Amino acid sequence: MEQLTTYRVMGKQTAISFIFKYDLNGELKVFEIVGEPLNEAQKGWLFGAYRFPIDEEKIILWTKMPEFIAKFKVEKIPADLSFDRLWEAYNYKMGKKDALKVFNKLKEAEIIKVFLSLKGYEAHLKRTGQAKAYLATYINKEYYNNEY
Repeated sequence: MEQLTTYRVMGKQTAISFIFKYDLNGELKVFEIVGEPLNEAQKGWLFGAYRFPIDEEKIILWTKMPEFIAKFKVEKIPADLSFDRLWEAYNYKMGKKDALKVFNKLKEAEIIKVFLSLKGYEAHLKRTGQAKAYLATYINKEYYNNEY
């Protein structure tokens, strides 16, 4: 399952909320409108004038604009970058103690790279028929830096 950072943008004067979910590269993956439907003026505001936050950088800019802050409250729910989440995503339940030990030495940027590399690694294994490495080996040998 892909790790997503969620932003819940709630209107202060309306019952409208927007849900934006971005992957670890900051690309928009999910957009949802919650609450009452948008009227034409609201649609024009959100989707016009290059305002729609198609990437995470744009929504971060939103949160710094006084006119936006006056009308909306933003709640950020970070992606789960925990060892337990990685253990589930890696899905090869061998050597957990060793994997946890090496995981705890990683910097956040490296943890993000590990999560981002999993899909390519799985495709590589399927293509080549190669056996899956223990998670500790995957991290120790920095397989997450390979280009699959």
